[in-house]
Amino acid sequence: MCDDGRVSETTNTDLDSCSPPPADGWVALTPAGRAVARAVGHDPAGTLLASDVDGTLSPIVADPTRAAVSERARRALAGLDGRVGTLAVITGRPVARAREMVDVDRRGGLDHLVMLGLYGVERYDVGTGQLQVPEPPAVMGQARHRLQEAVDRAVAADPAMAGTMVEDKGSAVVLHTRRAVEHDRALALLGPVARDLAGELGLAVEEGRDVVELKAWQTTKGDALRRLIAERMPSVLLMCGDDLGDLPAMAVVEEWIGEGRPGARVVSWSAEQPRVARSADVLCDGPEGVAAFLDEISGRITESSTM
Repeated sequence: MCDDGRVSETTNTDLDSCSPPPADGWVALTPAGRAVARAVGHDPAGTLLASDVDGTLSPIVADPTRAAVSERARRALAGLDGRVGTLAVITGRPVARAREMVDVDRRGGLDHLVMLGLYGVERYDVGTGQLQVPEPPAVMGQARHRLQEAVDRAVAADPAMAGTMVEDKGSAVVLHTRRAVEHDRALALLGPVARDLAGELGLAVEEGRDVVELKAWQTTKGDALRRLIAERMPSVLLMCGDDLGDLPAMAVVEEWIGEGRPGARVVSWSAEQPRVARSADVLCDGPEGVAAFLDEISGRITESSTM
């Protein structure tokens, strides 16, 4: 088994001019990235491996209601279930939708997975069935109604806005412009409307690929990851992600590595988010590349157990 997949000597300060990772593969970019598979193999029980869902385990699609974790990524997750100390997903999706995307209720193989939804506001432990979902504040209904009205007015005034949609997550409302006829124009026009509405209603704003999200709670994936670290006390820490909303969790891992502890920021590469790629210790070619990296981790655990 190779040390770290297809290793590049590129550093993560060069990524503006760096080529994408190998097709359906991954590349280690930093000393931390090159060492992390070995560290997990040496201490799987002490490993906390967390991952985003959309764009990391699930391909980005035009209609967010149709997104699902790829079969290869699900198999890779299942290959680590019960073999690392903590396996978690941290997503902006509600837990109920994340459960559908990962298909944890209909299929087995992920009995130890911890699912943190809405940036950690919601939680579902697959093994125990314990579910924590707070009631959405009443203001979210007003936010949804007013954002939908703004979208309807924009579409009526300009057919190029057609396809823009508003997603109701309960405790969050999301403006999606990816399906708009001219999605960049739609985001430029409606993004400020969403941000102003958030300011007026006292909501937090989370931005990503062609989305502006209005959240009831001021919490990030970094906050969720810190709470999980405090609960599980790992010795090795990995976070997989692809979008701006994952950067706070990546910052937690960067701090962890800076303290001399083994870990890695694993990024699912996208030309749309070079800023996220610049934070990578391990750069993967989309969800298929992330799955390949997770398979490498699983192989290292098997290799170490037979020594």
